[in-house]
Amino acid sequence: MKLITFLFFSSLSFIIFAQNNARTIDDIINQKEKKAGIYRISGTHLNTAVVNMNYGSSKILSVMDKSILQKANIIQIDLVYTNFPKGQDISALNKQRIRNMLSIRSDLVKNEGITWSVVRQMYCKNESQAKIMFHGAIIYYQPEQSQILSSTEKQNYESLPKDDTKDISEEEVKKKFKNDPVIINAFERNNWKKPVVVADVTCSMFPYIEQVVFWFLLKLNKKEEAYIALYNDGDGIPNNQKKIGSTKGIHSVRTKKYVEFRDTLLQAVSFGCSGDSPENDVEAILKAQNDNPNAKEIILIADNFSEMRDHQLISDIEKPVRIILCGTKYRLNVHYLNLAFATGGSIHTLNEDLFNLIKKSEGETFEFAGKSFKIKDGKVHELQSNTKI
Repeated sequence: MKLITFLFFSSLSFIIFAQNNARTIDDIINQKEKKAGIYRISGTHLNTAVVNMNYGSSKILSVMDKSILQKANIIQIDLVYTNFPKGQDISALNKQRIRNMLSIRSDLVKNEGITWSVVRQMYCKNESQAKIMFHGAIIYYQPEQSQILSSTEKQNYESLPKDDTKDISEEEVKKKFKNDPVIINAFERNNWKKPVVVADVTCSMFPYIEQVVFWFLLKLNKKEEAYIALYNDGDGIPNNQKKIGSTKGIHSVRTKKYVEFRDTLLQAVSFGCSGDSPENDVEAILKAQNDNPNAKEIILIADNFSEMRDHQLISDIEKPVRIILCGTKYRLNVHYLNLAFATGGSIHTLNEDLFNLIKKSEGETFEFAGKSFKIKDGKVHELQSNTKI
């Protein structure tokens, strides 16, 4: 099948586009608010920082992890307040709260990679109850990646099953990963045969790579051969030495033996974290393509919170890329939708699959995972509230 050649917009054009369509505080306030009885911090693999404010006040009383947030990859911010006085419009107060939060980091509003939600707590009947409830913001983030693998991360990988002597049941796997079984679900729904898998093993990906391990033990071990390429974005080299197309740090194995897969995985993660956020996804895909010229498709296990360092190489991909997106609770990274669109591939989340992106026409809009998108100028754009494209 002849694939449509697709070129991402350059970094410069992206910056210009973002500046011309910069999100405003009004855009955040005017979106549909969420309602909760009492706000609870979401269960997630992300770190959280609490910004405390008082009832009826926009003054920031305290901020957790303020210095860490300066360089962190901030994913989501929940602005939280109460429904008292009942039904009152407090948009002016909330606007000032957001303005004051810019003292934490100046790009919290204009950076559209950060998703905002406004949350009204409903379980308060009077001012006394409202005053004892939380007011302020919860920031969900990934800390800046150091080049040193954390002791916790290292222990996690070393705790993986050392061999295949213990039988693994489907019930055991489903119970173990019941909170976010995105990898298990995607493979189960699609039943890919003789899979060619490319997986991000940079820091923060352990909860998903652990699922790959148990999927291998359950479905492939000694039964079906798989090719797996694990990329760590450079084997620990400094960020300023990373070159597009030759960053390296890709460790691959073709096997049906779990112990061989595990050895390759431990080697791939032994170099520590990747340092910066963008990863060499496309370089790893191209290696898998070269190693598997007869493969029908390539399965990419990607970190939804990271960008692709080498997206300009996408036109060299000649096979459909099936992308399992990890960490989609708060947003969908449009870079990966564009990768699927360009290669005739697909997107797979916890409960949904998006096929036939390549057949969508210029100007067409579509829904996926609760988000709205539009094809414009040969690219996929997410439609935000109050956005006209």
